[in-house]
Amino acid sequence: MIDLTRRHINLALLSAVAAGVLPPVARAEQGARNIAHQLGTTAISGKPQRVVALEFSFVQTLDAFGVVPVGIADDNQAPRIEQLLGKTISYASVGTRLEPNLELVSTLSPDLIIADEIRHAAIYEQLASIAPTIVLNSWEGDYATIKQSALIIADALGEPDKGQQALAAHDTTMQALAGKMPAAETRRVLLAVATPDAMSLHTSSSFTGSVFQAIGLMPAIQSADAVESGAGLERLIAVKPDILLVATDPGGTVLDRWKDNAAWANIPAVKTGMVFEVDRNQFARFRGLRTAEMIAREILARVYKAG
Repeated sequence: MIDLTRRHINLALLSAVAAGVLPPVARAEQGARNIAHQLGTTAISGKPQRVVALEFSFVQTLDAFGVVPVGIADDNQAPRIEQLLGKTISYASVGTRLEPNLELVSTLSPDLIIADEIRHAAIYEQLASIAPTIVLNSWEGDYATIKQSALIIADALGEPDKGQQALAAHDTTMQALAGKMPAAETRRVLLAVATPDAMSLHTSSSFTGSVFQAIGLMPAIQSADAVESGAGLERLIAVKPDILLVATDPGGTVLDRWKDNAAWANIPAVKTGMVFEVDRNQFARFRGLRTAEMIAREILARVYKAG
């Protein structure tokens, strides 16, 4: 399968994906679908009805196709799914994304499991013994990868047209949002995820960083690695972001301490009042088509005061 996770993003490429230039599957002559994914090929017939999703982005994609998973790895935090979808759905929790409960997955009698390459490669054979399983790159997936995954999921469901339609509608929305961005913007933008001890800096290869590029913004860190983990204040100062989005969870983070450090004022974004706290779920955990649109809208509203 083509590895899209390290490519720079532009809207022309994303439109090509939506148009089907990059086909997600090879088709057998008799109607069976041989779904190519990160760990091989899975044969699926018919239209799966009982789907288990082990990452948030898969849940959001399924919702776009009108599918409610019977099971979700929701980190045992149901409110996250409500926030992810903007509504309440009925499903069974199968534990955390990092360590889903395979016994619970099995009891749901799924006919399709959608798993993440990074988190679930080690348990792929166990998952595949329960139900047909496709493995996609969500955790380290960039924007193009998430879009390609939507096409693959649609085909796995036996609904390829829904995938094409959803991506076409999404591309139209994103192009309209990108059109509202200042044409001459040259400032460098950084998403930093704050923890109690440090920050993780999201680069051009991350989902959010590649969304920045898709709407015409420049990520502050250009790197083939999606995230720089464990960054201290010195590293943040060295990056010199002009616009800084800090994703936080409730309960306090290192940001609360750094604000009182005199060195914090040396960051260009701090000097110009371009530091914005954002929700960690929305900017770092969820990753999906609707999430990309939300990120673009929030940047327009908060950075540019535009609708």
